[in-house]
Amino acid sequence: ETGLSISLISQVENNNTSPSLSTLIKLSNYLGTDTSFFLENSEKKENATVCHKKDRKFWTGNDKKIFFELLNPSVRNNKMEIVFATLKSFEILPEKYTHEGEEFGLVLKGQIQVEVGDESYVLNEGDTIYFKSTLPHAIYSTAQRNSEVIWVTSPPIKIL
Repeated sequence: ETGLSISLISQVENNNTSPSLSTLIKLSNYLGTDTSFFLENSEKKENATVCHKKDRKFWTGNDKKIFFELLNPSVRNNKMEIVFATLKSFEILPEKYTHEGEEFGLVLKGQIQVEVGDESYVLNEGDTIYFKSTLPHAIYSTAQRNSEVIWVTSPPIKIL
């Protein structure tokens, strides 16, 4: 949590106020970026963004069964979030959830099960899936060993 009010964050997002340095520091800490990101020339455009392996952000799901590595460095201005995820085998199936957007997954290793709406799909190495995230869905590993996937969500749902 940033400790900032929702109203202030909204005003900053909509360019209705200029944030103080302490506000920028709180926001950059929450977003996992350097404060200089906010102070750099906003006119500077780059053709590409590189994320070196050593600079990736990591997090784990609340159930400690899915470990994520963010492959695109900052999702702040991006239209998609791309993660490499390692999934442990689930003993208790996760609850389905929904959110705005679309998802795409590619199984690199192992086997996963994806439930979308009332349908269930088993995906093996090399298989892909694409679906609307507004449908109730759940993703979990069915392999005895860890499964690995590349997962793309648009728009991003995890803010780092």
